[in-house]
Amino acid sequence: MDANALASIHAVAGHKICSRKKSAIPTELGSLAAVQKLYLGCNQLSGPIPRELGNLAALHDLSLGNNELSGAIPAQLGALTTLMVLNLSDNELDGPIPPELGNLAALKELSLSSNQLSVLKP
Repeated sequence: MDANALASIHAVAGHKICSRKKSAIPTELGSLAAVQKLYLGCNQLSGPIPRELGNLAALHDLSLGNNELSGAIPAQLGALTTLMVLNLSDNELDGPIPPELGNLAALKELSLSSNQLSVLKP
């Protein structure tokens, strides 16, 4: 599925993309305002997590685990106030865990293991 096709999706309860070639997460996914579940785990995705994913206001479940994502966790993910599950485990993420993740009041499951993350000290 190419980025133009993804940009045309507006109302999807759950969307799963599977790929076996290394690629980045398309920033256009940030325009899928009605998506509630986004599973992109085990897809050899690389590069940073797009900050545009913070625009997915209806998102309940975001699974990006078991990829090769790198860089920092975008602070914009802290705007996902309906998010209940966030799985970023088994990637190559680094830097501090953004304090904005503390805004995720509905969060029930958080998985950040097997990364190179640090904790901000007060």
